[in-house]
Amino acid sequence: MLTKEVRGPVAEPAAGRRQVRRVLLAFDGSPGSHAALERAIAVAADNRALLTIAAVVVEPKMCTGFGPAVVPYTRESMRRDIELEMQRHLATARDEVPATISVTTRVLYGNPAKALAALAEAGDYDLVVVGPGRCGRLRRLLGGSVTHSLLSRVQTSVLAVRAPERDAPELGMSEAELQAPLLATGKRLAR
Repeated sequence: MLTKEVRGPVAEPAAGRRQVRRVLLAFDGSPGSHAALERAIAVAADNRALLTIAAVVVEPKMCTGFGPAVVPYTRESMRRDIELEMQRHLATARDEVPATISVTTRVLYGNPAKALAALAEAGDYDLVVVGPGRCGRLRRLLGGSVTHSLLSRVQTSVLAVRAPERDAPELGMSEAELQAPLLATGKRLAR
């Protein structure tokens, strides 16, 4: 659960506090991950940190319905297509990073939350940046989101950056309020 919701920029590190040296960005090409990319670039630039952009190739699930059916795709070809799509997303994200920031890309395989958590812990990252999608009640009941799962799996700070919504004026919220990040520094997420 999120321990604190932050509206506006992330505060400067206080004297004596550890500076962010390594930033991990979970990227899947969604609007939320593009918003997270912008924030991760800003954090990496402000702290002269190393930026790693990671995409996860999930194992494709094949559902043919009831009874035998002929499917024109194999599991291997679907996985190859997903991997190529993630590599394209990573290339696009990498191209948006300024030359002044040291950046690497990683393609991971498996469950997104588990793979990202393992990389975050093994790579000694100071901050994990994610762009959570909108999660309805049913999805939360059936398993939640990658962001929620990361909060329970990693010992580092997680920065969740919301994508701006198109219907912001209808909600009575400013564009700045919609783009404000949520900073989670703990294991619990509260609203």
